[in-house]
Amino acid sequence: MSPTVPPISRNSALDNIKGVLIFLVVFGHFIELHIANDNFLRPIWIFIYAFHMPMFAMVSGIFSKVSLDDKQSIQLIKNIVAPLVGFELLYECTEYFLMGKFSVYAGLIAPYWMLWYLMSLLCWRLMLPLFSKLQFPVMLAVALAMLTSYSEHTGYLLSSSRTLMLFPYFLIGSVLGPELFSSTKNNLRYISLSFAIVALAIIASLCLPPLFDYRWLYGSFSLQRLGMANLIGSLYQLLQYTVSSILGIAILYLLSRWDWGLARIGKQSIYVFLWHGMALIILQATGLLATILHMQPLARLTMSLFCSGLIVLAAAHPYCELLTQKFILEPMTWLLVRQSRHVTANKATPLPEKPVTVE
Repeated sequence: MSPTVPPISRNSALDNIKGVLIFLVVFGHFIELHIANDNFLRPIWIFIYAFHMPMFAMVSGIFSKVSLDDKQSIQLIKNIVAPLVGFELLYECTEYFLMGKFSVYAGLIAPYWMLWYLMSLLCWRLMLPLFSKLQFPVMLAVALAMLTSYSEHTGYLLSSSRTLMLFPYFLIGSVLGPELFSSTKNNLRYISLSFAIVALAIIASLCLPPLFDYRWLYGSFSLQRLGMANLIGSLYQLLQYTVSSILGIAILYLLSRWDWGLARIGKQSIYVFLWHGMALIILQATGLLATILHMQPLARLTMSLFCSGLIVLAAAHPYCELLTQKFILEPMTWLLVRQSRHVTANKATPLPEKPVTVE
């Protein structure tokens, strides 16, 4: 692709970015269970996790409004709380049906697996009006995340650790807004620099020693559990923030320069996020996931990419949206939203189009 190709519109660029990011979420989860003993897939997973969740948090911030009035509160319930509660029940019931007990996440009082992102997103959205009034919101958010990482009380509990660790990226997205990708010109210097940054990151991922503790990339472990509750651990956190920000913005800039044909996927990314875990549970329960991940290196990479693509396409299909809305999200919204207030809000001003947010 030539740098002289005109960039796509801002909204399409953001939808394409979300399409790529949600595919990486699915692919990352697909290979995740196998990376501990897989020297071939581990560097790929590390490269993806070095930027994809921080950038998803940033993109979510771009789509978030600072205000929190009645209409926005209803939107939070519809778009975050309803999916969180509805799919939390669905996944825990599935776990109980397959295993005869509820998941380990229930015991930790934490959202089920990937649903942590919805819990974090809800917290970020509630914190945003307060932090937007502060003098140095991003710096304070980073300081808060680093300070609380010394405590054993942060971790999986209500997704508190990830909420605090990724909140600075959400704030950056809120501050920058969609204008970050609104340029109508392709800058060859920026494109070349971005490609160089991505290339260096790929090389670094391949050169990491096998003993590298990839748990740092989850954002859910305290410095105590990582064995680095000291100044070195804090400096490592700062390095991680720096690397993730530079690499992530470079990749997002490149993704925004061309039309990748994934805008429709990006618009439906919430449904991919909500359902891909169920697809992986089915693949694991049937043994297909283990079969794929024990193939020869190139074969398991190819099959993992292919299956991840199929999951994305299926979950992003309009029929999936229709069924999810009709049988899960709309009934859950009806249970959660006080109807008189909902009707009043609708009569006053039509609700804005729902933002597509994920993991």
